[in-house]
Amino acid sequence: MSETEEILKKTIQVAQKNGLNEIIALMTKGKTYQIRFSNSAIDNSKIWHTELLEIFLAKGQKTTLIDVESPTLEKISMVIPQTGKFLDKMPNSFLYGGMETEPHAYQKIEGLYDQNIRDFSEKAPELVNTAIQSSLDAGAKKVAGVLYFGDSKKELMTSHGIDSSYKTSYYRLTIRSFVDGESSGQDITCGRNLTNIEKKFNQTGAAAGKIAKMAVEGKQGQAGKYDLIMSSTVAANVFGEITNGANPLKMMIGMSPLKNNLIGKKIASEQLNIVDNPHLGEGLGSRPFDVEGTSTSKTPIITNGVLTEILHNTSTSKMNQAKNTGSSIFFDFGIGSKLLAPAPSNMVYKSGDYSFEEIIADSKKPTIYITSNWYTRFTNMIEGSFSTIPRDGMFLVEDGEIKKPLRKLRLTDNLLEMFSRISAIGKDIQQIQWWEVQTPTFIPTIKVNDCNITSATQ
Repeated sequence: MSETEEILKKTIQVAQKNGLNEIIALMTKGKTYQIRFSNSAIDNSKIWHTELLEIFLAKGQKTTLIDVESPTLEKISMVIPQTGKFLDKMPNSFLYGGMETEPHAYQKIEGLYDQNIRDFSEKAPELVNTAIQSSLDAGAKKVAGVLYFGDSKKELMTSHGIDSSYKTSYYRLTIRSFVDGESSGQDITCGRNLTNIEKKFNQTGAAAGKIAKMAVEGKQGQAGKYDLIMSSTVAANVFGEITNGANPLKMMIGMSPLKNNLIGKKIASEQLNIVDNPHLGEGLGSRPFDVEGTSTSKTPIITNGVLTEILHNTSTSKMNQAKNTGSSIFFDFGIGSKLLAPAPSNMVYKSGDYSFEEIIADSKKPTIYITSNWYTRFTNMIEGSFSTIPRDGMFLVEDGEIKKPLRKLRLTDNLLEMFSRISAIGKDIQQIQWWEVQTPTFIPTIKVNDCNITSATQ
C-alpha cells in the first residue's frame, strides 16, 4: 500500500469512527514551476511542491470541507474528530442532497499527461528567451510575462467505495509586449502537449509583439454604437460570464445572468454551439471523474442558440430532477469556504465559417477590434449588465481594413443581448486560460453587432 493510499484509508476510517456517514478524501500531489520575465529578460523562477488533502465530511445534511497541507496519519487523527465536534453544532445545509454512491468505469482520456514535462524545466528558460526574441523581432521594445508549468496526480477515495486516480501535466505562457508606455500587445498559449512547443512559444511572442507595434500612436476613441470584434481572449472572458453561470447554485444565489425559465429557450444567435467537454486531452479542465467519483460527461450548454442544459452534481441533480453531469468540484464561491458544487471543465465553442481575415474584410461600417481586456465588472449580474476595460491593442476597422489604433474606451453592455447579436464566428479556435479566464475555454474570434462603447475618460 502506498503512503497516499494509507492516508486516504485512514481519513475514511477516522471519519466513520467519529459518526460521519459520507466522506470524500482527495489527495493532490505535484509540482508547479514559474518563470517570470520583464524588461525582456527572465528575472525570477520558482517551484512549489503541492501535497494537499481535501476532505469533505457529511453527517446527515450537515457538511463541511477541510484542507490538510502535507497530511500525516497523526494530523488526520487530530483534525477530523475536532471537525466532527464542530459539525455537530452547524445547521443543516439546504444545498446538500447526498453524493455519488456507486463506483463507475471511467473513460480513459488520452493526452492528460505528457511525460516530456519531466525534463521541461531544463529547456523552459531557453524557450522563454526565444519567445521574448520573437516578440522583439516583431516590433516590441520590451517584453514581460510569465510561464507556469507542472504536473500533478489526484487520488480519490470515498466512503462509498470509490477509489481511483489520474495524472495531468500542463503549461501556460502569457506574454505582454511593449513599444512604449501605452502601446502594448498580449497573447496566450496553454495546453498539455509539449510537441512543437518552441514553435508555439515563438508564435505567441510574435503575435504579442505585432499587436504592440500596431498599437503605436493610438488616439482617444469616440463613444457610440459599434460592431465589435473580440479576440479569443476577450470573448472567453466576456461570454464566460454566461457559460460559467450555467450552474444551478450560481443561478440560485444571484451570481448568474441565466435563469431556470430560460432552459430550452433561444438565448443566442443560431450560429452558437457550446459544449462543456471534460474529455479533451489538451483541455486544462479535463478529468475522467469529479470529486464525488461520478464519471464526467459531455454536456451541451448552447445548441443552435438554445440553452440546452446546465451543469449538475449529485445534490443539484436531485433538487432539480435533472441529469447528473458529473461536474462536482470543491469550489470556493468567494464566501470564505469551499462547497461541494457543480462547475465547468472545458467550455468548447463550435468552429464558425470565417477566418479572422474574412471577419475583418466583412466589417464595412465602423467596427472596433479588441485584443484583450481586464476588470470585467457588473452593475447588475442577474440582468447581465456589465462593463470591461480593453487593454493592449484596440483598433478601428472600417471598409474591411484595420484603420488605426484606439485608446481609452470601455465596453458597457448586456451579456445576453450581446449573445443574441453575434454575427460571425471564426475558425481560429484557441484554448484560453489565464487570470481573467479561470475556466479553460476553446473559442475563436467572435463578432457582435451594435455594441455600446463608452469613453473611459472624459
